[in-house]
Amino acid sequence: MGSDTVENTALRLRAVLEILAAEEPSAAGKISRGKVLGAALARVPLTGSEAETLASGTARGERALVNATTKLVKAGWILKEARSGWSITNAGRQALKDFPEPAHLAAALNGKPVPAAAAPDQASPAEEVVEEVVEEALRDAVSVPEVPAEQHGAHPESVPEPSFPQPESVVLAGGFWSALGIDDWDPAGTDLRFAFDRHDELWKLTVELPEGTYEYKVALNGSWDENYGHDAHRDGGNIEMQHAGGPLTFLYDHATHSVITKPEVSA
Repeated sequence: MGSDTVENTALRLRAVLEILAAEEPSAAGKISRGKVLGAALARVPLTGSEAETLASGTARGERALVNATTKLVKAGWILKEARSGWSITNAGRQALKDFPEPAHLAAALNGKPVPAAAAPDQASPAEEVVEEVVEEALRDAVSVPEVPAEQHGAHPESVPEPSFPQPESVVLAGGFWSALGIDDWDPAGTDLRFAFDRHDELWKLTVELPEGTYEYKVALNGSWDENYGHDAHRDGGNIEMQHAGGPLTFLYDHATHSVITKPEVSA
């Protein structure tokens, strides 16, 4: 993981808190997830390898930020309410005051001691400590390894745990009955259940579809309680696609809730 990614993610985490803190607490509507992330990335744009597109279609730096915001939730600094948006807590507002430096804020997120700032005219050995603390604090969230295609299917014996919580199941629910002979829009169906690849942390499903126009969503944990549709919105509209026929792979990224399709991908 590059040091630029570590530093930029720390800056973006603070930006997320600042953006939420600027919202009027009494406002009827909270700011949406997409607006928060978009504003944070506008303040600290993606650079270098951060702009590389992962298999899910999301930029590496954006995914790192999405993963890292789970630490803000665990710390009790922000609330993520899918239907009503994101908001900052009183503890989050206090954190902005207590930890004005992004590196110190990231250290506090991981329960690490915050190094004292060095005087301007002194060399700062603490800077190395801060860098080490930030990297440790964000390693799980930022380090999302990309596995070369030829390595799929040859997984090592020791399989890493997911770097952030995943659903128990993901199902492709849609109007596929006429093409596949299965129940339409069944969130608990097993015929169109994704498999989770721990190496790139994507849910994958490959199906053989005839030529046609299809609509679908992804349903999590066997019900419609949590589902994602158009533009990765929870309870969003149906995703529509036209397919020329043949095998098609669906990829679901739980970090961004996005679903993309590609020609057949090796599992």
